[in-house]
Order: sequence, then C-alpha cells, then structure tokens
Amino acid sequence: MSQGVEDWMWLQFTLARESSRAEEVAGDVFGLQEIQNDISEIGQRIFVKGQEAAAGGYGTFFLLQILGGMFEHAVSYLGNYAPINAVHFGIALDYYGLLRVSDFYTSGEELLSFTTKQLPQINFAFLITQYTREFRAGNVEAAVDYFTLICLNADLPGELGKSQASVCHEALREFILETRDFAKLLGDVKSDGTRIKGAIEQRLKLIKLDNQEEFLKTITTQAAAVADDKGLTADAVLLYHLAEDYDNVIVILNRALSDAVAVNLGSLVHQAKPSAGQQSDTTDAGSSFSLTSVEDPVVLARNMIGLYNTNAMYYQQIHPTNREACGILLRMMDAKRKVEAGKWAQALDELNDLQILPLNARGSLPYIRSATQSFSALPPVIARNGGHLIMWSITCISRERERLQHGVYENDMRQGLADQLLGMAKDLMVFAGMIRLKLLPGVYEALAKAAGDMSVL
Repeated sequence: MSQGVEDWMWLQFTLARESSRAEEVAGDVFGLQEIQNDISEIGQRIFVKGQEAAAGGYGTFFLLQILGGMFEHAVSYLGNYAPINAVHFGIALDYYGLLRVSDFYTSGEELLSFTTKQLPQINFAFLITQYTREFRAGNVEAAVDYFTLICLNADLPGELGKSQASVCHEALREFILETRDFAKLLGDVKSDGTRIKGAIEQRLKLIKLDNQEEFLKTITTQAAAVADDKGLTADAVLLYHLAEDYDNVIVILNRALSDAVAVNLGSLVHQAKPSAGQQSDTTDAGSSFSLTSVEDPVVLARNMIGLYNTNAMYYQQIHPTNREACGILLRMMDAKRKVEAGKWAQALDELNDLQILPLNARGSLPYIRSATQSFSALPPVIARNGGHLIMWSITCISRERERLQHGVYENDMRQGLADQLLGMAKDLMVFAGMIRLKLLPGVYEALAKAAGDMSVL
C-alpha cells in the first residue's frame, strides 16, 4: 500500500507545475496547493475516524501528508493515534525548519491553528510540555532535554522567537518548583564545598539566555523560597547556598536549630529531610555525599558552618549576629543532649557557659538585672528558648541536689554544693519572674512547680 501511495504522489508531482496563477487559466492550474487540497479531500472521504484500518491504517494518510508537505497537518493528525510518534516527528521536522510554529501565549491548548493568511501552524511548545507530563516527575533530566527543544524556535524573527524562548524559561521555572528535585536540576554541593552543576546549568547555552547568571540566580532564589515555605530545610539551605545568599542559609539553619531546641526533652527532633532527588550519592574523590543530604538539623548546621568558617568569601557575607546565634544554638543543643543523657553536672556547666542565665549570680540582684537586660537584647531565635534553658537548669539542679543529698556519705562539702545549687535555683526563679512576659505561656507556672518540688528535698 505504501508503495502505491508513493507512486501516486510521484505522479502528482510529475504533473504539477508551479507557474504564475495570473497568467494561467484557472482550470489548468495544478501545483502544490492543488495536491494538498486533493490529499485533504482524500482524508475527509477515506481516512475518517474509525475507518482508517480499511484504508491501510492511519500511517498511510500520515505518509501522504508528509510527502505532500503538509507537515503541520501531519503532526496534528498523528497525535490523535500515536502521540509519542507525533511528538518526535514534530521535533525532527522542527529541527530542519519544516514546521511553522504558533505563539504559545495566543494559541493556548490548541495544537493546530491557522495564521491570518490561513496557513497551518503547530503549537510546538504545547506539544512538548504536554508530552513531558507522562514522565517528568520520574526522569527530570530527560524532561529538561525536552523543554530545551522549545528553544529550537528561539531564532525565529520578531516576537515569535522571543516568545518561544520565554515559554522554555517559564516551563523550566515551573518544573523546578513542581518536582522539587533541586539537586539534580539546579546543582549540589559536595562535602568539600565543591559545586556540582545541575541539569539546567549544563544546558545553559541551549536555552538562549541573555543573562545566564541572573536567570540561574533568580530561579534558584525562587525555588529556595518555596522550599523554605514548605519546611524543606535541607533543600532551602542548598538552594540559598547555590544562589550565593549565605546569610540566608544561616538564618534558616538558626530557625531549624531553634525549633530543635524547643522540642520537649526525649522527643524526636523534626528532621531537615531533603527531597528524594537530593539523596543521590556522589562518588567523586574527596566527597562521598552531598553536604546538605542529611536529616539532622544539628549535623546540617555543623556542615555548613564548617564550610563557611574555612572560606573568607562565605564568612564575610554572613551577618555576625546570625553567625553568633548559630554557634549559641549549637551549644544549646549540646547542653540539651547532656540533659537527656542524665549528665546533670556537665549539662549545668554547658548551660552556664552560654552566659544567658544568671547561674553565677550568688543572690546578687544587680547581676540578675544585668542578665535580664542582656536577655532582652538576644535574637528571637535564642530568646524564644529562654524558658527551656531555665527548665533544663532547674531539672539539672534538682537531680544533682538529689544525688548529693542521697549519697552514702554525708559531709560539709556535699551540703555546701547542695546549698549552692539551691541558691542557683532561687536566682533562676527571680530571673524568670523578671522575664516572665517574654516566656511562653505556662512556662513560668511549670518553673514555679519544679522549684517548689525541689525546695522540700
């Protein structure tokens, strides 16, 4: 059948003549337009929906359209029967400049449309974006390759070429935010700080950008904001780092650490879990894992701070207040873990080293007032956990006094230490009363109860 189609088409082309229509008699004109009209008529009479098999299958009519130069019609027709084949025939035809493409923003979801001169045109961008829906969640790099193909038409003259490039860029932005596979798409960072290029950055030359660096930074920052809003701490940290917004990295880490400090003793800390795509292994020398592909916010913070402290370029772009707050929060987590482990004396020493609580006041009201004023100047991420620090301290004091008073041997030294601890507890209650309005609801009452229980030991 296909041989017969080719013979028939060859005969039509042999008979066809392209000449001036003004000079020819209307009935004698037989050119490409007439051949295409004949093909369209054959399609309407024979290759109607449901009867293609009797006429040799839809492939026969598709071949007729291709041979007749009806490329836009051919792609549109094939899309009704074999969408995947239609996409790839469309790509091949577009690559060789044989497809007339329409403006995505005016054509909407219409695949085949016509110009004001009634010339057929294909919505190539729509064809590509619709096709990628089938697999783009599971194969992000392949999806980026297909989106890049939209820019095959970016060199078209006038606004049409610009709109094709614009569609490509917008599709990439939406794709990044949709899949959240940030490490593969935008890049990653190794444990030694080396940056790994993402799929988009590797194809920058193909997507016709006027300012490649600005585009990458913009979409990375947008993705970082979305990740932060969704609570994807590890992703937000990675993306702000890639966008070179190192201060914001520390701000996010401080917030995550502050949340971890606020979790009740013995409870599981919310994990800064990265998106699935980010948990890929890298086997390059010097690094066996992504720097941000960790779930523990404390480990994540130590990784990033360790990287920034060894590089002046990073270090100088971080606000000192944020950097200091991160260090304090990490020490608070260390103290918390000592409390959870029942190491009361060690935990109390670490809480004292934070220099937030008046544990060395020894009954001095001026000292406690000074601590209160200093507390008021603390960053919110630290100050919000003041109640927890006091509770931990009261717990440590209570348990340590209990240990001292129930020892096998009693002596003046033990009693002196117990009295000193009781004095600390009283100072803490005075301090808590002064900052009562800054404590979370119910914290002061819990402190008062804990202190009351301890006073009868």
